[in-house]
Amino acid sequence: MKRSAISGTHAVDRMLKEEVFYPAHDARKESPAYAKAHKHLVKELDLPCLVCGVRNSTLKDPAHNKAGAKDMETHHHVVEWALQNAIDLNKFNERIWPALKNKHPGKYEQPFGQQEMLDFIDHSEDNLWVLCDVHHRHSLVGIHSITAPIWGAQDLIRDDFTYISQVKK
Repeated sequence: MKRSAISGTHAVDRMLKEEVFYPAHDARKESPAYAKAHKHLVKELDLPCLVCGVRNSTLKDPAHNKAGAKDMETHHHVVEWALQNAIDLNKFNERIWPALKNKHPGKYEQPFGQQEMLDFIDHSEDNLWVLCDVHHRHSLVGIHSITAPIWGAQDLIRDDFTYISQVKK
């Protein structure tokens, strides 16, 4: 089938099948250090959702909460918490540490030790993104549910373009 260089607006409907093996780990329980980091980012700094811009302080304002979020959450974005027991320290220091060192001069001067890496994964503000509950866990737009190319562009989509159907389900 020959496709033209320009195709009109169209939908792509696909089912993502994913099978991931997580290492053995304790049930997720918010550590005091994670709770402190979460509170700092969400309540004290009142950082916005990376996608829609809603803040903890604007959740109840429909003009600022177009996705209908109910809560603000933090997402482990460099390394997912549930994978921490499968992360190789040498690979982490080879692939993640240099970027952290460059991005945060003076903060990550030495490669990580095992406990430092685990602490980074659990509660470092440099491993946490603020997202509303919709853009964190919703089945159509949440980072845990859709592919990176689609999730990553959400904050760049024009306001007049409907890119996802039925977000407020």
